[in-house]
Amino acid sequence: LLLPARLSDASHVAAAVLRRLGVRPRPRTPSGQYQPAALFTDRGVRVVSVEGLLSLASGSGAGTGHYGGGAARALLLEGGQWLWPPVEVGHAHELTDLVAPGVVTRVVTLSLKPLVVEVENFLDGGENGHIIERAKPHMAKSGVALKDADKGKAAKEFRTSSQYFLPTTRDPTLEKIDRRVSWLTRIPISHAEYIQVLKYNHLEHYSAHHDYFDPAAYASNQQMLRSVEHGAKNRLATVFFYLNSLVGEGEAPESGGGQTNFPRAATAAYPDGGPPVHDYFDCSRGLSVYPQEGKIIIFYSMLPNGEMDDYSLHGGCDVLFSNATKWSANFWLWNKPYHFVDPARRRATKELTEEWI
Repeated sequence: LLLPARLSDASHVAAAVLRRLGVRPRPRTPSGQYQPAALFTDRGVRVVSVEGLLSLASGSGAGTGHYGGGAARALLLEGGQWLWPPVEVGHAHELTDLVAPGVVTRVVTLSLKPLVVEVENFLDGGENGHIIERAKPHMAKSGVALKDADKGKAAKEFRTSSQYFLPTTRDPTLEKIDRRVSWLTRIPISHAEYIQVLKYNHLEHYSAHHDYFDPAAYASNQQMLRSVEHGAKNRLATVFFYLNSLVGEGEAPESGGGQTNFPRAATAAYPDGGPPVHDYFDCSRGLSVYPQEGKIIIFYSMLPNGEMDDYSLHGGCDVLFSNATKWSANFWLWNKPYHFVDPARRRATKELTEEWI
C-alpha cells in the first residue's frame, strides 16, 4: 500500500486501507453521514495522525496513563468507534489506575456474539448508594419507545419496572463516574445519555429487546428517524450497572433471579448464535448475567463495522424473592455526540481526546 509522502491525517490511511480491501464507504442517509473508519492502538487510543501511527512502530505511541502497556500495532475499526476486542470467552484486558491508584481493573469477555464484557468492582458501595438515593424520590413506571408494529400497546405489556433519568450535572460523584465510564469504554462522554436508573420489585421484568433503534421498525416516526439520522447514528454500547446484589454470599445467584439475559448469545449448542426468539419473556436460553453489587457489564448494540447487532437482544428477568428489589442502571453511549453536554462533560471529553496520538 503506497501513500503520499506528505500524508498527515490517519483517517486518510484508514480510507486507503479500506479501498485496498475493496470495502466501499456507505452512502449518506437522508439526514446524516455514516462515521468513517478509524485507527486505534490495541488499548483503545484513537490514532489521528500519521505521526502517531508511525510512533507505534518505535514503541513511543503505545499509550500512557490508563492506556499504558499496549503493543506496537494498530486496529482499524470500520464503524469508527472503539469496542474492546473479545479475543475469546474468559479473556481479560487489564487496566491500571482506572477505579483507584494502583488498582488493576479486568475487562473480561463473557460472550463474543453478542460482544459482552464484565468489570467487577467498577463502582464502590458509596457510589451505588448515592445513585439509588438520588434517583429514589423520582422513580416512575418505565415507558418504551414503541415500534410501528406495537403502536396502541401499553408499556406494561413489555416492561414493568420503574425508572428515572438521573442527570450527572453538578454532582461530583456522578461526574467522576461519567469520566470513569468514558476512560473504560474509550468513547467520549459527549456521546452519552444521562444515567437511566432502574428499580425492579418482585416479578417485575423487561421483555427481550434491542437498545438500538432500527429505522425500519420506526418508519412512521419521523422524529425518531431524524434522531438516528436514518441509521447513521445510534446507540453503540450499553454500560449496565448492578447497584445491589439479590443473594447473599454462598447463595446460588439464580435463586434470586433479576438476571440480564441474552437469549441469542452463542453457546455450546449454538456456537454461531442462538435462533430467533419467539417467547420474549423466556430467560432460560443463551447467556445470563446475575446482579452483583458494583459490577458492570458492557454490551455492544453495534458491530465493529457500524451495523446493528441483532444478537444483542436482551431482557431483564423476574426478581424472584418476594421481599427483594433490584437496583440497576443503563448508561447508553452513542456512536456520535449526544445532546446531553455540560461543562464537566466537555472537560472530560477534552481530557480523553488529549490522549489521542
